[in-house]
Amino acid sequence: MTVDAVVFPGQGAQRAGMGADLHRRWEVARRTFEEASDAVGEDLARICFEKDERLHLTEFTQPCILTVETAAYRVAAGEFGFAPGLFGGHSLGEYTALVAAGVLPFADAVSLVRTRGALMQQAVPPGTGAMAALILTGIEDGPAPGLVREAGAEVVNHNSPHQVVIGGTAESVERAGAVLAQALPDLTFVRLRVSAPFHSSLMRGAQERFAEPLARCAVRLRPERATSVTSNYTGGFHRPELLVDHLRRQVAGAVRWSDNMRALAERADRIFEIGPGAPLTKFFAALGHPVTPLTTAAHLEQRLPGPAPVAPVPVAPVPVPVPVPLPTPVPAAEPARAVAEAPADGAARLGDPAFLRDRGVRLAYAVGGLPEGITGPELVIALGRAGLLGHLGLGGLRPDRAAQDLRRVRAALPAGAPWGATLTRDPDRDRTAEWVELLLTHDVPGVEAIGFTTPEPALVRLRLTGLRPGPDGSPVPARRLLVPVSHPDTARQFMAPAPEPVVRALRAQGLITDEEARLSARLPMADDLYALPEPAAPLGLLGLLPALRRVRAETAAGRPGLPRVRLGAAGGLGTAEAVAAAFALGADFVLTRSVNQATVEAATSALVKDLLTAAEVGDFATAPAEEALDQGGRVTVLRRGGFFAARSARLYELLLHGEGIDGLDPAEREVLEKQYFGQGLDDVWAQIRSDPARWGAAAIARAERDAGERPVLLVRWYLADTLRRAIAGDPAERLNFQIRSGPAVAAFNREAAGTPLEHWHGRRVDAVAQRLMTGAARVLSQQQWYGDRASAPASATEKGTDPWQ
Repeated sequence: MTVDAVVFPGQGAQRAGMGADLHRRWEVARRTFEEASDAVGEDLARICFEKDERLHLTEFTQPCILTVETAAYRVAAGEFGFAPGLFGGHSLGEYTALVAAGVLPFADAVSLVRTRGALMQQAVPPGTGAMAALILTGIEDGPAPGLVREAGAEVVNHNSPHQVVIGGTAESVERAGAVLAQALPDLTFVRLRVSAPFHSSLMRGAQERFAEPLARCAVRLRPERATSVTSNYTGGFHRPELLVDHLRRQVAGAVRWSDNMRALAERADRIFEIGPGAPLTKFFAALGHPVTPLTTAAHLEQRLPGPAPVAPVPVAPVPVPVPVPLPTPVPAAEPARAVAEAPADGAARLGDPAFLRDRGVRLAYAVGGLPEGITGPELVIALGRAGLLGHLGLGGLRPDRAAQDLRRVRAALPAGAPWGATLTRDPDRDRTAEWVELLLTHDVPGVEAIGFTTPEPALVRLRLTGLRPGPDGSPVPARRLLVPVSHPDTARQFMAPAPEPVVRALRAQGLITDEEARLSARLPMADDLYALPEPAAPLGLLGLLPALRRVRAETAAGRPGLPRVRLGAAGGLGTAEAVAAAFALGADFVLTRSVNQATVEAATSALVKDLLTAAEVGDFATAPAEEALDQGGRVTVLRRGGFFAARSARLYELLLHGEGIDGLDPAEREVLEKQYFGQGLDDVWAQIRSDPARWGAAAIARAERDAGERPVLLVRWYLADTLRRAIAGDPAERLNFQIRSGPAVAAFNREAAGTPLEHWHGRRVDAVAQRLMTGAARVLSQQQWYGDRASAPASATEKGTDPWQ
């Protein structure tokens, strides 16, 4: 059985134009460059293909080489069936090897090597370090390494039996050169044009600083696959339990490439080199082992022998959507087919009848709010007139603009029509209290409370104000409260009454009445919760919703007189099948968000709607959430076509986990000001200081007293500004658009193909709702689900004895 190995060169192999032939020929290569560019917030294709000086700066060299090598490997694997069983890489190339072996996600690798390159570049002042190649037959076993050490330098690369590289301070390398010239006149001494003495002890500071980004990435590694990859640090194959530690130590440790070659040659029948150049082929030749270089598109076509007869190994492909199975087999949807086949009342029979009654809606369906007024008055009014529940997105708006939107909706809809507004938790509790006051002043009938993991005082006040006894003495709230939850512990708190200490404090402050305080013990904090899995969280909707139902059953058993809290589902609901799956899991209602941004009524730019209508399922990433920055919250955003996801992650890392503003390298600060903020950081701070209504007077005061607090506000400003740029829709700002959306809109694009809803110009928000709900009814009708659900007694679904708990 033939065993193939593949090796990847490191820094020094770069050249202008590398990878351009792959980019022209194959879509998988183009997507690889896009994915890498998104990861670091830079156009890596431009840096690689054009005469760009950054190609020779370590911080950019490393992600560029990694991207070219990964693109070539993906082409080899996907187009030609190349399936090696062993992997190796020289220095930086070790990271490409880990990506190819399926150990390290590609986007993480690109970010890591950029950080690695920057840290190595910054480890010593320019001009103080040096490296040189020493070439002499049998040099590894001769006196040269000892003479180098005596001169104060180090052997940092063991490249072959006939070549090593030394590094250290410029003075020590010069001394070593002089000593070697006298002792070994046949030795060739070649000074290398490098910016720092890589893999020497002078890199130990960089090594220690690299530990933190490595640790953050560790949760996404697959170390069990690393046993097929050689380690530069040890010379042998990686041990899974030591993978992260050895990658850290590799920064300041010598590259034992000679040992890596021997380890690979011992187990491989054929070896291939993939990269922009083929330096490793020459090193293998010194061992007498032939290597086939694959450095161009033509090489891939001409030199790959076809699939080797070995079992396939993980290949680290371009991300593709993974289908989520339904609880029972459901036929695939036919996007172009009419959905009128469902029973006439099918959509109206989905969900909990109590949701329809209490919310005054005709379908168990809601639209969640999007920030900066994207779900604005036009959208909410259209839904309300159609008998559906929508929420004004008030997050990020100034209070006067929010009040204007609230007045407009109230004036346009008749009394009793369904509508609500979104209350987004502010890190400053005083600001949250101000927003609650605004909602109470305008008597908003329904509130979606986002970002709350506990019943905070302001939210409790919102819940209890206006609470009165009904005809039978049971509490009747003045407004309905809807809360997203991503963890059972959070759900448990909102299924219970408001915390007694908070109620007592509010009463003592005169913010609620005696009657409201007394009735609070008989009312859960929320009327409705919806399961919203966190982005990239291990507990998806299929696990979260049943877990929340169990919590509800436990709450009902412990508090038998408490009204039943309804449980909805959200996240990824962009097709009839997905909505049907949510109801089959027992959801009382469903909530959509991202699919509604690509509709006629959404208050965002036509350019954003065009981008969303063209989105594919794999075109999304996560980014820090401005409204939950203090909690580490993240949101899903459109990745393809812009750099926001990568730039926001970079900014978050630099300002919140780095050394703050004062610790920024001048060149890094210039990049942030020109490419990210579009103006000086001092100018941004001046804007924040002048707008306490938006950023909070208390938060600004804290930042004035403590400069360490200032980066938080700067990051929040950037996150809010990128949302505004997307809404404005200036094509020149497209790279910095923050487009909050998720794979659901891409899934809906597929579902709507061939129908009047194919393009956003034909998508009205109520028509989207009707299609999803009617389609879900048809899917479930085909599964004969109605007969079971419809037979449930009304009392079962309204009094906490739901037989599907």
